[in-house]
Amino acid sequence: MPLLLTRELDSYTLLGVWLLDEAPDALRPLLPPHLIPDEGLQLAHPRRQREWLASRALTYQLLQHFTSEPLPLLRDATGKPVFAGTEFQLSITHSPRMAAVILSEKYDVGIDIELVSAKALRVADKFLTDQEKVFTADDEQQTCLYWSAKETLYKMYSQKRLIFKENLLVEPSHSPENNLLQGHVITDNFSKLYQIHHEVLHNHVLTYSVDR
Repeated sequence: MPLLLTRELDSYTLLGVWLLDEAPDALRPLLPPHLIPDEGLQLAHPRRQREWLASRALTYQLLQHFTSEPLPLLRDATGKPVFAGTEFQLSITHSPRMAAVILSEKYDVGIDIELVSAKALRVADKFLTDQEKVFTADDEQQTCLYWSAKETLYKMYSQKRLIFKENLLVEPSHSPENNLLQGHVITDNFSKLYQIHHEVLHNHVLTYSVDR
């Protein structure tokens, strides 16, 4: 499983991306012995097994930078992956070809990766506002970028029950950096701005946010 990159985003936060090439059987030995996939995964399509196994293997690779303890990786009530009982925050994403993880011992984090394809254009009306359509200009990669950015925002909020077109808003950042978007999560009782970093890797859009 080729490691495309590991990146230290700050003293507390790491990001990793892997290219998925192996069969599931080659990935299982990379997991800690205590992390046993459930029966549902065993019955899943091999592609789905590979995505799950690779993303968890990458998670524990990043964890080794902070601690040698094989902490149990669980899911909370909203389905968010957590190292229960610790300060670590993490977010996991995968596509059929890539897996990406962001892990922090201090900050809330979110990450998403999407293959650039025409699918996002076909469903753009379901997740883009009229203003966001101006920003994306019917461009395939830009539309995928805004979809990915909203997925990252969704994970940052982590409380579910969000409508992408109404509660998650994305626009260009006013920062001089050209790889930033500004995201806004808005609900009846919550409003918060986030910086969303983005880049393109192997025809995939990668977006992530660190709430400092």
